Amino acid sequence: MPIVQDAFYIPDGDDIAVGLATGLYRRIGSVVRYASGPNKGQIVKHLKPIDLKINEHAGGVGSRVLKFLQGHKNEVKIAAVGAAVGMGTWGYKKWKNHEPKVLTDFRAALKAYIDAIRNGNLDVNRIDDLMNVLERLKEHKNYDRISIQLAAEDLEVLISHIYDYTVKLAADNKVELSDEELNLNSGSIINLLSYLKAQKKIFEAVA
Repeated sequence: MPIVQDAFYIPDGDDIAVGLATGLYRRIGSVVRYASGPNKGQIVKHLKPIDLKINEHAGGVGSRVLKFLQGHKNEVKIAAVGAAVGMGTWGYKKWKNHEPKVLTDFRAALKAYIDAIRNGNLDVNRIDDLMNVLERLKEHKNYDRISIQLAAEDLEVLISHIYDYTVKLAADNKVELSDEELNLNSGSIINLLSYLKAQKKIFEAVA
């Protein structure tokens, strides 16, 4: 039986978090610029300090991201410092001397995965591709620094979109997922891996 999957909207160019995670943009301090293409170097946006004074009881993505930030204050502070400092930081050197290949591979696999979701043609192979590069990312000697860099790029915002997609995919195909499979408290890379595994379970259950 074919899996049920609608084209699912995940913002692109107007969503800073998605653009940073996939390598469309780069961030140095509070300035976001195009990382490649004809607009390379042009400013996309000047970021403002994050405001955590939103309604904690509101539903949806904002509430879940707020809860993550409140539960990982130290990590967020480290990420913010790492993103704000200019010369001499690992973040700056990454852009000057090229980021690790595994991170470049991650951005490419993530973009292909997101494009598949947008077009409603995700498959197990695409899920496996992203899972494999995430496992490589976890084994990299600079994993801690990479995870901090990704946190500074607001990867959690993008992963909240992927959470919503996973929940919808399960509901559309009448597959039950446990609370552990929908965890949002383990850090961006681990959370993303959990959602990918849940999606793979849905595809295999329907096949």
